[in-house]
Amino acid sequence: MGILDGLLNQSGGGLDLDDLAGKVGLSADQLRTGADSILGRLAGTGTDDPDVAASEAAAETGLPLDRLQELLPQLTQHLGMGEGGDGASGGIGGLVEQAKGFLDRDGDGNPLDDIADMAKGLFNRD
Repeated sequence: MGILDGLLNQSGGGLDLDDLAGKVGLSADQLRTGADSILGRLAGTGTDDPDVAASEAAAETGLPLDRLQELLPQLTQHLGMGEGGDGASGGIGGLVEQAKGFLDRDGDGNPLDDIADMAKGLFNRD
């Protein structure tokens, strides 16, 4: 399960991904790929700047940068977190905090060890 799917499950899953994807000019699969890439960077690896994360995600996924830059504000709005601010209670900051919570499975405040454990699980290594 990707980060976006985890967030959707936490929020009750009422978001129509096809509708949101259409609003930002992507397919639902592209939206998932782009959102997972951006949120992964913001939540645990690298940067806290949404524009930098979107740029890195565009380079990694081949998706258009301008579409990825539209994605985070749309997600925050559709997940009921408001449009602005980077505070933990809403906006992009709230979305990132939820992603960190999803990734930080052991609750130690550091999602990197949990991401590494998930990667090991993909290859059935201990």
